[in-house]
Amino acid sequence: MSRIANRNSIKRKGDDHPHSMRIVPKRLELASYLEDIWQRYFSDVQRPNEIYIGYCFPWKTRLGLIRLALDNSHSFIGINSLLQLANVPESVLVTTIAHELVHYAHGFGSPLPRAQQHPHANGIVEKELEARSLGPLLQECNEWLDHHWYPFYEEQKARGRVRLLSALYTARRQTVL
Repeated sequence: MSRIANRNSIKRKGDDHPHSMRIVPKRLELASYLEDIWQRYFSDVQRPNEIYIGYCFPWKTRLGLIRLALDNSHSFIGINSLLQLANVPESVLVTTIAHELVHYAHGFGSPLPRAQQHPHANGIVEKELEARSLGPLLQECNEWLDHHWYPFYEEQKARGRVRLLSALYTARRQTVL
C-alpha cells in the first residue's frame, strides 16, 4: 500500500497544552514520502545524484526549497517544518515535495540540464504537476493554503510553535556544521 494516504495523528496526554504539537508520526519519514512520490510520479526522470530531504525552518511564505551541492554530488530538499503538524493536510506535504521534484527534473537544484531560464516561468510547475496526475492534490493543497495557511501560521506563532521549531532547526543545523 502506498504511503501517500490519509493518516491520522496520534493524540497524546498533554496535547492540549499550549506548547504541545500534534505531529503526524509518518510525516517524520520524509525519505519514504520522497521515494513514494518519485516512484509514482517521477520514475521517468533521470536521477544522476543522491537526493536528501529534511525539515527546515518554519517559514511564513515558503513551503520548500531545493539546493544542489557545490560538487553536484547531492541535492537537498528542505520542507517547512510546520508541514509535519496534524493541522496541515497531507496534500500540502505531498504537493510541496512534488513541486521540488519538478524543479529537480527541470534542472534547478539538480545536475540535469535546465529546461527553461526561470524555475516558475509560465506556470510550468503547476502544468507539470497536472501532467503527472497530481492536479487534484495540487487543487486541494492550493485551496487549503489560500484559506488557512496565514491564520494557521499566526496561530502557531502565537502558541510559540514557530519559535520552538525555529530553535530546533537552528540547534540541529549547528550540530551538523
